[in-house]
Amino acid sequence: MSLAAKQQNQPTNRTWETISEDQTLIYLVRHGQTSYNIERRFQGQLDVPLSEEGEEQARAVSAWLADQQLNFGALYSSDLKRALETARAIGERLGLVPQQVEALREIHVGEWQGLVSDEIEARFPGQLSMWRDQASGFRTPGGETTAEVQQRMFDWYVDAITRHRGQAIIVVSHGMALWSLVAGLNGWELSDLERTRQAKQGNTGVSVVLADHVNRQSRTILLNSLAHLESRTAAPNLVEPSSEGTAA
Repeated sequence: MSLAAKQQNQPTNRTWETISEDQTLIYLVRHGQTSYNIERRFQGQLDVPLSEEGEEQARAVSAWLADQQLNFGALYSSDLKRALETARAIGERLGLVPQQVEALREIHVGEWQGLVSDEIEARFPGQLSMWRDQASGFRTPGGETTAEVQQRMFDWYVDAITRHRGQAIIVVSHGMALWSLVAGLNGWELSDLERTRQAKQGNTGVSVVLADHVNRQSRTILLNSLAHLESRTAAPNLVEPSSEGTAA
């Protein structure tokens, strides 16, 4: 079931008030902007740093997270530089040290890494169309499939929420990695995502998932909020709960 985003007239930026011992609240943050994002290059697992704009975005999302007034139990990050730099900015603001996790890396796109679409089409004719049309199963030369990324992200997620029962945590990762995880938690088909862009997160976009350990369901309560980049007083984009979900 699709989750329809909507604006809520709330007096603060806070997304959640209390967490029970049978819940885990997970803030999923995409890294800040890089030069490759601007140039629309496939970054994959290349270790690209934040741009100056990306550094400002990281500081902005850090302030927004501090406004949540939650006692975050842990801060996890992909070990790639652009995610880790974003996580360090968050950690400095919240008094947390990022724990580096290889499983949170972006999809490995093999020989496409560092290339723009025209270069990929010239070197690998027709493969971009296959990438878009066969979202879950297509493997870039020397890379991963989206389904493989989704599985490693989900495996890590299940372990993390088990370890942090009754807590709120922050996870800093990458566009495709987070896209695949949010899709899986909501039962969305990977094959539909490129067309609908349903689970996409912008640079430093925030999604929030509430995991319930009693009914073993994960519910998305915030999807790709960029309120911290628009206005410090902007209300977040809350999403309506789905009656569907995956065991977590």
